[in-house]
Amino acid sequence: MKTLLYAISFCAILLLPFNAFANNARDYIPLDPGHFFMAFYYEHAFGNDYYAKGKKENISTDLVSNVGLIRPVYFTQIGPFTIDPQFILPVGEASLIDSQSSGIGDLTLAATIWFINDKENKFIFAYTPYFTLPTGQYDSTNAVNLGGNRFTTKQEMTVAKGFGENAWLELTVNCEFYFNNEDVLNAYGEKSTMSQDPSVGGEAHFSYSFTKQFFGSADYFYRYAGETTVDGVSMNDWDSRHTVGVSFGYMLTDTTQLLTYFKTDAALYNGIRTSTLGLRLAFIF
Repeated sequence: MKTLLYAISFCAILLLPFNAFANNARDYIPLDPGHFFMAFYYEHAFGNDYYAKGKKENISTDLVSNVGLIRPVYFTQIGPFTIDPQFILPVGEASLIDSQSSGIGDLTLAATIWFINDKENKFIFAYTPYFTLPTGQYDSTNAVNLGGNRFTTKQEMTVAKGFGENAWLELTVNCEFYFNNEDVLNAYGEKSTMSQDPSVGGEAHFSYSFTKQFFGSADYFYRYAGETTVDGVSMNDWDSRHTVGVSFGYMLTDTTQLLTYFKTDAALYNGIRTSTLGLRLAFIF
């Protein structure tokens, strides 16, 4: 049982939604340079079922997180390219079994570069590098933490195409790389070093505008989480995860948008099966 709980703690830390930030529908349709996009997110995630090698274990994880994210984005232009320097900062709390963490999560810096932004033909090709800094709350004795205590970088590319006046299809691929966490506890309670193989993922969003103010989207996410090792010992905890969801966006005013979304894991190999309810309130200046 002790070994199982130890494995669960790593899965929770690596797969909490705010630690693997995903896009929403139409995120890659840029505003014109000179505009500012200020977004506030609230995400409630929960999961009770723990899976090992594709099979559900007879244990309840009681994973719950309530996290707010602040995301200011500024659209500008360098040469022929639109770019959007931004940061993402999570704040909130998470609990797993009898462990709890609260406070500030890891700060992520990013900037999308639109190499192609063909408005006439509604075609987009963009690249986003994300860099996450170990600024969040971390305690090696906790089974769950808001911070990962390591640097990470995710490289992401997206192709988006509009169809007619109302529909958009966005396809994204990404790869995430990790520095070591030099302060984890092994199964015997000893300070150790954790490393992780790269993770890869993808997203698909098909959205349709029912009116000029309101759209809905069908969303799909895939993530292959790389295996971790602790002091050179493999944890055999790599994960292959398929997640499905829906989202709805509504323009409350010409400059204010409310986005709601729900997503849930449809299949996974290792880790906690998780569902997420989210809200995003965004202001355009």
